Amino acid sequence: MDADEPELALLWLHTHLDTWPADPWLHFHAGRAAQSKGLDDEARVRFAHAAALAPDEPSFRFALGYALRQAGDLAAAGAEYRRALEGAPDEPRIWFNLGIVERERGALAEAQACLTRVCAVWRRDARAHYTLGVCAYERQAFDVARPALLRSLRLDKRQHKAWYQLALLRLDSGEHDEARQALRRALRLQPSYAPAHYALGRTLIDDAPATAARHLREAILGHPPVLRAHLDLGRLHERAGHRDRARAEYALYRRHFPDKHAGFIEARLAALGGEP
Repeated sequence: MDADEPELALLWLHTHLDTWPADPWLHFHAGRAAQSKGLDDEARVRFAHAAALAPDEPSFRFALGYALRQAGDLAAAGAEYRRALEGAPDEPRIWFNLGIVERERGALAEAQACLTRVCAVWRRDARAHYTLGVCAYERQAFDVARPALLRSLRLDKRQHKAWYQLALLRLDSGEHDEARQALRRALRLQPSYAPAHYALGRTLIDDAPATAARHLREAILGHPPVLRAHLDLGRLHERAGHRDRARAEYALYRRHFPDKHAGFIEARLAALGGEP
């Protein structure tokens, strides 16, 4: 069986499952083969069969948890990861994935606890420290977020998202010059990273409006676009006396976010002469 040929592997496994339907490892490997072909529903069914046949095998629970998370069932995924930890309580890979699921569920305290445990073992894993930093930042636990992000960047300085996240933390702490440096570093690594363009543009609105406008435009054109930049561009154009451009930006913001700042947008459009 060639691991590089998942279709043949899946066929081989299905043939043997007809003979040994109660073999959990055959179901597990059939699930892995299905995953590699993008057959996520079949993979999830196979992993569930494996876990039902051998409830105490952590590998099956872990695989099922991953498949459930991919399907968007975060509560069930978390439950499977916790079942996996019963058989492998010190496995950092399970703790890491559980931390991801808890963060996505909004259980940030539980996520931070999981990720802290992972980072104590995976001391040189940049991704683990970055994820802890993001989670702690979302909890506003800046005393945890800052060292986690700095350690992540010491381990791998090529992470544009880590530079961006560090910049947000520095902005919240009033370190505007340092935040701009981090944002520029992020953009050198990934020039099309829209969130960094947006954040940098907003920090430059008062000091360098032309440069701010360029970054805000890049934020709108990025992937995925930061469409709320239309509001900031509208304010910049209005301040500069470019009435038509300001109206156009405000109208675009209203189109994308009809329920946000509705009173302000209508007032500005009326003051600027109505629709663009």
